[in-house]
Amino acid sequence: MKLLQLLVLSFTICLYSNCANAQESQTIDSLFKLLDDEMIDSNQMMINKSIAEYYFNLNLNKAIDYFEKSKYLSEKLNDKAELASNYYNLGSCYLSKGKFDLSLENYLKAVRLYEELKYKRRLIKAYIDIAYLFTEYSHYAKAQEYFEKTKLLIDQTQDTFELNYYFQEKGNFYYRQAKYDSAILCTMESYRLAVQLKNDNYTIPNTLSNIGLLYKKMGKLDDAHQYIDSALNLLRQSGDLDFLFAGCYNNLACIFSAKHQFDSAYIYFQKSISHCKETHDVLLEIENYRNLAEMYGLKKEYGLQIQYLTKYYNIKDSLFNSDKQNQLNQLETDYQLEKKDKLISKKNLEVIKQKNNRNLSLLFSGFSLILLSGLFYYYRKIQKKNQDLEIKNTLIENQKTELQQLNQIKDRLFGIISHDLRNPLITLRSYLMLSDNESISADKKILFKNQTMEAVNQTGELLDNLLTWANLQLKNVETPLVPIALDECVADVVSILKMQAKQKNIEIIQHVQSIVFPCNADVLSIVLRNLITNAIKFSKENQTIILESTQNVQGIRLIVQDFGQGLSSEQIQTILNSKNESTLGTKGEKGSGLGLFLVMQMLKKINAQLLIESAPGNGSKFIIFWQESTEADPLIH
Repeated sequence: MKLLQLLVLSFTICLYSNCANAQESQTIDSLFKLLDDEMIDSNQMMINKSIAEYYFNLNLNKAIDYFEKSKYLSEKLNDKAELASNYYNLGSCYLSKGKFDLSLENYLKAVRLYEELKYKRRLIKAYIDIAYLFTEYSHYAKAQEYFEKTKLLIDQTQDTFELNYYFQEKGNFYYRQAKYDSAILCTMESYRLAVQLKNDNYTIPNTLSNIGLLYKKMGKLDDAHQYIDSALNLLRQSGDLDFLFAGCYNNLACIFSAKHQFDSAYIYFQKSISHCKETHDVLLEIENYRNLAEMYGLKKEYGLQIQYLTKYYNIKDSLFNSDKQNQLNQLETDYQLEKKDKLISKKNLEVIKQKNNRNLSLLFSGFSLILLSGLFYYYRKIQKKNQDLEIKNTLIENQKTELQQLNQIKDRLFGIISHDLRNPLITLRSYLMLSDNESISADKKILFKNQTMEAVNQTGELLDNLLTWANLQLKNVETPLVPIALDECVADVVSILKMQAKQKNIEIIQHVQSIVFPCNADVLSIVLRNLITNAIKFSKENQTIILESTQNVQGIRLIVQDFGQGLSSEQIQTILNSKNESTLGTKGEKGSGLGLFLVMQMLKKINAQLLIESAPGNGSKFIIFWQESTEADPLIH
């Protein structure tokens, strides 16, 4: 028994002291020989855990299998400390595989046990990992709660190692929110503490790589390249951290892509993908595909861009395919049961050749194994039914929300129709009744005619917006984005609205560059028509409207500028909150209040947003802004 304990201990020391690969291989082989599925004791529990830790950075699927076996034994032995440790390790494995729901479930089970046992240092690490998980889901408020819990515990323990880990993940927290100044401060502090701790094996190269990524986001590509190279040099010197190369190669490839050194970028993306496949790091693998798509977008090779985007979304969708996962779990369970049955049959044949007391003992063991396997099989079926029930409840809640939204759309639609559509029709009916009245003078008839024409134009515009909005909301069809020429699209819309502008003697000046980018011409035309019509409405006679575009590293801007009556800050906020009401124009023109609301809804379809710069009496600038994508960059770990 002492010899077995010493072997497990020597293997653990071997894993954490950078021993030679040959020694690791001999030790793991020795541990496999000592495995006994029928025995339930602390030695078997530690053997399974040590094997799982060996596979953690080599094969996550095997690591999960052995952590599960260790967890099962710790439950049987009522060893809460080791049970919590196994839950935590399983949470880390599922996080790397992108299965966030299973990761969170295991982390929370570990947290409950650590809190019960009052293991503060282990709680710190679990809290930080849960905060990281919520950061990945963009639940920043929830992540901040766990960071605050972590800081309180660190202040009590004064643990410099965990403080270093805290600043490392807090840097990722700020990075995901594009708060790069705060992110660089946290990551630099993590680097300082890592140097103080002399932790060269893992933290320093990982932190250097993250600093390089942050400098890349800040546009300091040469500094970023320098930090990534430093990280890679440390990894090459260590010789036992192959799993970290994937992240560094990905970061370096992104820097080459930003420098437009596309051949070098492609080489390092492929190196990163190769490492990801070896370690089953699915999250980092799909980041590479997303970054490759962005690179080919920069090269304007849209076919390859679509190819890598398709691969990215296919793998991403497969991570959340519960039916497929349940099927794989069922196949794995059937395989394990079949293996157990063969083992039992083999043992039964050997039992016949032995003494009666040996026969009885082996038969009893075989029956116990069958019973446990059957219970496990039915437990898995019950668990699957519970998961299916949760999915159905979620679908019902989603349908309820959609119905409520449709009800609100219906109410607003009927309100606009009953109020704004009825008034122009009454005006038109009144004109038709008076047109044959000979007692009315010709001047008044012309006045009535002009008013009626204006009402007809308003009615047509309102109907266009109503139909577009209703179609957008009720069908909820995804809008296809294809390359379009911005100047041509703007020119087409201006040609349609020239007559409307001419009625107030307004000149529309165009300074729009020939920019080709992915968009939808129909959606953009509707947005422009509403913004230019709005500018005409609130401009005085003989004024001008200027259309211009800009393009830089931040993105593309298309500006519609008028010199009319302008907007207050309260009015701007009301528009951006989609609560705008109709306002009369400079010549008493009426509207429905739907135009700018429609603009806000349509811009979401083409990945754009509306910015407004205005002040009362100084005119307005309505800016359509397409921001350069930030999602294609790798995450900080």
